[in-house]
Amino acid sequence: MDTLVAIINQLKAGEQTSNACYFIPEVWNYFGYQDYQRDPARPGEIKVCPYRFFRSCLEGELLKSTNKTPNVQKLSAPDNEGSLLDQIIYGMLPRFFTAWPHDSSSRIYPGTLLKTMALLPLLKDLGVSIVYLLPPFETSYKYPKGEIGSPYAIKNHYGLDWNLHDPLLGETISIEDEFKAFVTACHLLGIKVMVDFVFRTVARDHDLISEHPEWFYWIETQHNKDFSTLAVGKDGKFMPVNAKTIKRLYQAEGIQEHLQKFTFPPSVIDPQRWDEVKAQHRRTGENILTLIEDAFQITTVPGFSNMLNDPQPPWFDVTYLKLYFDLHPEARSQLGNRKGSSPDPSFHGYAPFILQDGACANLYRGKEVNQGLWDYISGTIPFYQKKYGIDGARIDMGHALPPELLQTMLDEIKKVNPAFLLWSEEFNYRNAPVLKDHGFHMISGSLWSFYKNLASKDFMPTVLAQTLRSALPVTAAPELPDTPRLAYYSPDQRRIELIVFLNYLLPNAVPFLNNGVELMERQPMNLGLDNTEEGRFVLPVDDPIYGKLAFFDNCYLHWRSKDYVWMSTLLHNAKLIRSRYAKLIKEKAYFLKGYAKRKSDHLLRFGYYAAREKYGFVLLANKELQQEVVIDCRRELPRPFRAAPEIQLVYAAGARQDQKWPLNKTFRLAPGETIIVQTREKEGSNG
Repeated sequence: MDTLVAIINQLKAGEQTSNACYFIPEVWNYFGYQDYQRDPARPGEIKVCPYRFFRSCLEGELLKSTNKTPNVQKLSAPDNEGSLLDQIIYGMLPRFFTAWPHDSSSRIYPGTLLKTMALLPLLKDLGVSIVYLLPPFETSYKYPKGEIGSPYAIKNHYGLDWNLHDPLLGETISIEDEFKAFVTACHLLGIKVMVDFVFRTVARDHDLISEHPEWFYWIETQHNKDFSTLAVGKDGKFMPVNAKTIKRLYQAEGIQEHLQKFTFPPSVIDPQRWDEVKAQHRRTGENILTLIEDAFQITTVPGFSNMLNDPQPPWFDVTYLKLYFDLHPEARSQLGNRKGSSPDPSFHGYAPFILQDGACANLYRGKEVNQGLWDYISGTIPFYQKKYGIDGARIDMGHALPPELLQTMLDEIKKVNPAFLLWSEEFNYRNAPVLKDHGFHMISGSLWSFYKNLASKDFMPTVLAQTLRSALPVTAAPELPDTPRLAYYSPDQRRIELIVFLNYLLPNAVPFLNNGVELMERQPMNLGLDNTEEGRFVLPVDDPIYGKLAFFDNCYLHWRSKDYVWMSTLLHNAKLIRSRYAKLIKEKAYFLKGYAKRKSDHLLRFGYYAAREKYGFVLLANKELQQEVVIDCRRELPRPFRAAPEIQLVYAAGARQDQKWPLNKTFRLAPGETIIVQTREKEGSNG
């Protein structure tokens, strides 16, 4: 609370001298701020004194919540999946979420934690109870992708991205203070904070290099620009590394030439020259990797996919960490007599190298643990728990870490807070039981990948397999930061309405909103999943964000979108209906599986029913966008819903309803229409 108050005082001081010309999207003024001006040349925006505007927001919309602060940590009890199923997650890239061209220049000012704090009540109104931050850490500008580089090219896991510091706060308030205040602001509104952590790959010039170059893999700089993984097999088949394919990897044409591209770290090549390079780095602050490249003609190896014959190019902005100081036994066996020329046997006579098998450290592990690195990794999340009070974490590619390291990490986390929420970036629900044993509470799942097939007869059975069979809740996401946008692949509002209700009402699923979905944003943030290079060009050519990706470029959300009112209203309605039926949704046993799996060309249906309370609801949707569907309620509704002469219509025609519907009366579902009906009100219910 102290840091939040200090920020407010700093803003008050700035009001006295400021005459800034500062434009913001008008939708940011959700609390009725009056002291603004309009410029006809900038419709959908208002001009404000930024100090006064943000101070008014923090004082009036956040501090007024002080007396009704919920116990945030208690809400996230790890042994209560029902508690997690009460949540709605909003994922954001902080530098993108509140980025805006605030002045008359064409410059896009990055999003900051101060501006994000100001918009938290907007998210709260959508029912958001968890804010999930894509990596907010210090990132690298060495070998950047795009204009500003990826948030996943982390340069220092224990340092925050200074670009998230708002210049309005000057040097008095640090980025650390700002992040503390952000977490406090979330907690004041009953919102938990989850952070995305990445440990398998890091920026190629990570700060650890200056003290521990042996924790990285190195190649000669002459191989940097044309570095690529080996083509495995003549057919070029895309495949994972496993017991069958690892032999093909180590028998691939050019394997020995490829391994010889790797070299030893600078500290081994020439210890004296390395000491000189380190001294120069400390004296001048020059980039450590640039100094190494100039002095030794070596560099860290670019990252790459852990799949064989993956068509995506190498990741030139990141590199793999060396989790073991030796080669795993299976690789030694596959290499056999093909030893390298080095007397060091750690990597079978070769300089330390990494191929796709080494990237799968969950499957292929050496014997000599890099304990110092493991300690660094396992201490990172507890550091943010203790210093900032974060409530949860998603561990990117956590399933590719050694199980022993992953368990150590989780044990250290639970020591600080047993109720800490843990989310695994696991797409396959079949792997959920193992992750549950580790202590995770949810997985990403892959619901996002099925919505393009919504009109298929097999859509509901396929989707339900992903949720009902999972040992952990899955994220119900119409889009992810890496995928095409919902409004792009499903531009019809009727389809969007149905997809939103699916995400909010499916069993064993936690609704996930990607920043911008409430604006019906069409421009993707990244092309990592289910997209191509052409996928970045979805906006009009004259749009300032045309062709840009928020993961790598200066971008902003289309806050002036005319679709915001419609979409935010839909999300608000979905939140209220989910809340109304929360007790039903949280119990898998109440879900009408047989009913939902009935196949139909025209109708999508699913529902819940609690027999003891004689209470339930059903969603019915017309998958046809060109013709209506006539529903005979006595045939289409499950048997318990036909026990009374009428049902209650809860949602229809794009709005919440409260009317009785006689069972003997047919219902005409308009093209693409979604309705929700329920049985009679249970005793004591207020609807």
